[in-house]
Amino acid sequence: MPVPAAATKVPIGQIPRSPCEPTMSQACDGAQVTYDNLIQNLLAGGYPLDVPGLGIPVGGVGSGSFMINQSGTFGPWNFGGSQDAGWENRILPQAAFHFREQVGSSSPSVTTLAAKGPNVVGSQGPVAVQSWRSPLPSWNVLKPGQGTYSALYPFGWESYTGFKTDVSTMFYSPIVAGEDKPTSLPVVYFDVKLTNTGRASDKVSMMFTMPNAPDHTMGTPASVRTGYTSTYRRDRHTGVEAVTLGANSPGNTPDAANSSWTIAARPGPRQHVSYTTSWNAEGDGSDVYAPFTKSGSLPDQPIEDSKSAGAIAVSAELAPGETQVIPFALAWDFPQVSFHDYQTTWMRRYTNFYGARETAQNDYIADSYPGDQGFHIANDALAAQSTNLAKVRQWYDPIADNPKYPLAIRTGALNQLSQLVFNDSFWEGGLVSNSVTPTGGRRLGTQTPGTHMFDTADAAIPWSQDSDYVLVNNANELDVDAYGWLAYSKLFPNLERDRLLAQAESAMLDPYGGQTQIYGVSPDKDPFVSWPVSTAPTPGGPTFIDIPAKNIFRYYGYAKINHDQAFLNTVYPAMQKQLRYLQALIPSGSSLPVGPAQYANTYEYGVNGPDVYDSSLYVLSLETVIATGRSLGAASPTFAALGRQLRQAKAEFESTFWDAEHHAYRMTPGATPDAYQVLLDTFFAENVAEQIGLPDVLDVSHMRDQLTAYYDVFMKARDSTGALVGAPNTAPPLGSGAATGEVWTGSNYEVASTYINAGKRFHDPSLIDDGITMSSAISHQIWQTPSNGYAFDAPEAWHSDDPQKYRYPDYSRALAVWDDIDALHPIRQTR
Repeated sequence: MPVPAAATKVPIGQIPRSPCEPTMSQACDGAQVTYDNLIQNLLAGGYPLDVPGLGIPVGGVGSGSFMINQSGTFGPWNFGGSQDAGWENRILPQAAFHFREQVGSSSPSVTTLAAKGPNVVGSQGPVAVQSWRSPLPSWNVLKPGQGTYSALYPFGWESYTGFKTDVSTMFYSPIVAGEDKPTSLPVVYFDVKLTNTGRASDKVSMMFTMPNAPDHTMGTPASVRTGYTSTYRRDRHTGVEAVTLGANSPGNTPDAANSSWTIAARPGPRQHVSYTTSWNAEGDGSDVYAPFTKSGSLPDQPIEDSKSAGAIAVSAELAPGETQVIPFALAWDFPQVSFHDYQTTWMRRYTNFYGARETAQNDYIADSYPGDQGFHIANDALAAQSTNLAKVRQWYDPIADNPKYPLAIRTGALNQLSQLVFNDSFWEGGLVSNSVTPTGGRRLGTQTPGTHMFDTADAAIPWSQDSDYVLVNNANELDVDAYGWLAYSKLFPNLERDRLLAQAESAMLDPYGGQTQIYGVSPDKDPFVSWPVSTAPTPGGPTFIDIPAKNIFRYYGYAKINHDQAFLNTVYPAMQKQLRYLQALIPSGSSLPVGPAQYANTYEYGVNGPDVYDSSLYVLSLETVIATGRSLGAASPTFAALGRQLRQAKAEFESTFWDAEHHAYRMTPGATPDAYQVLLDTFFAENVAEQIGLPDVLDVSHMRDQLTAYYDVFMKARDSTGALVGAPNTAPPLGSGAATGEVWTGSNYEVASTYINAGKRFHDPSLIDDGITMSSAISHQIWQTPSNGYAFDAPEAWHSDDPQKYRYPDYSRALAVWDDIDALHPIRQTR
């Protein structure tokens, strides 16, 4: 099947060992990490561990997701809720496709289209989170390298070698920009393409096996899923045939209640379906392999009575030169997600399209979801496959195949979108029950009918049942998440709108309305029932003072891009309250806010009074609130006062930070005139202002001067092959040497868009080229350097002297790569 040039491509089953050099955390060599030595390991780099060999995650936003990894097996898993505070490094050894061919009068052969998983053992013990199980032992699996695995989200491709038949598979979920229903669905398509390249007839069969598996096995509280059922169904109108594996015991926990898996096929002309509703998932796989090997068919009845696994097979005979495609689908119906030891339970978003209804306060109406919808989801998906594929292609092709975007940037942008479904993705379809006292007196999302809360985590850290693994940073911190705001607003605006509605609501319920932020999934908190409150705003007091400013511009940016004046009217009080919070951080006699000496903002560097990052965001906040008030017809005296404050803040910004001698804005005033660093991300707020059409935050002639003067200072470091590794966060003043330290992936993507936008503004092609080079360097390290092990596990940062020495894999800030896409050629609106 045609694979876009931008797709990342690796040999199936040839998964490299993660780097483990001596100065890194030795978790990579099997050493255990505990809370006592957590900080030591974090600072050493290489912790939390990356996991080489990951692949495309399938399923919809908030529906529960698993990856189809580079071994061709199903896992890791992340179904959200209390149990999945990190993703589970769990592989289903029973889930696989199996190919049988018999050419002419030759003997048939059967091969499971998956390879053995990696088994990493270091000098200090097994490395469980970088290892996974293999297919069942009686199955004839692929050899490492017996094919190619390609990925460009939401599509994945596997092509296989060693057969007389030409065999390939394309798999994807119907992620459709701007549309809720397909994007929410718990379904994955598998299109298997078979071509007879010989001169004799070719009898082929493809079998799909799946266990009746729980969605969680590693987390606490324990998930209970019993009362297995198994049924075969056929829709004579659509031609879809399926086996559904269910569990409906009244003793099941909410996350597993009335849940099911459906494996389905829609045979074409001259294709024949056979099935079994039960084979032994706890055995070696020989019971289901035997009939398939013998005849290419299954017995159309149970092989045994456990109902622990099922299978469906499609067979055909290919004439010489003939090609046939067999459409399969896997759908799952786990309609509820729970938190707080099952004290809070929500319906998943997809259930709204299969009967679940809500009150005006967005609470689930009991018993409105009929349950047992797995077959219907799979049946609908296969019947509408061509329509759904066309919808995906409509937004996908203008990115994937567009020569206006360099290949490396296309790769990074599309594959990074996978975090929407895998990073503890939560998207609800109504509150079922809650016995936890809400932080603000009421749970969020009750004020606007039709609101569906959405959330993801910064980093969904991997863990394994067999490892003492410490979970860290499994929260949605909006200082970090703000780097993906443009992708959300343009591609998935409903997700952005409803998350921001909740954020505005939390600010209004908070006593100060400051740096409240909705946390992601954790063992202790439900993201929209329990959230942190802000502390009293005083100069130098609260940490992360960039958060209120980022909320303010996101409200306005979403509303302007999507022409949603009603939303802007709703959130305007929260914008005003959060601006007042920022103004309370301004010392007497000054016009700029001051954060604490440590943790003033997302960069967590020490500051001395005001800093360039927070100060520019404050100027942007003033401009945003003024623009919002004017668009809503607010009273003019408000603008006069804010206008004066804006002029004073901009003047103080220039006098405080600009250093003409060194052609740069200093990051923060130093104890001596030369005691300062230049921040790579100095112009975050200015870039946002340009993106949403607001006046300049600062003197853009100074910006152009700094961008031009410091590019070579920042972009010096290369890896052992000579490839650029990106720009560290800070640099010394011009003439004092090159920048060193951590290279933050998302920050580089954001700064690259600043260069591209500035190049267009100033008609300076060299700035555009600089931005493209910076962005491409990051994408190259993540997606085109398999030895790094970063595919679908992009870290927050790596070291400039060694990009294999990293920190925080699977980090959300890298979604800023979409700013580069939009800067090069604006993203087409989704509605």
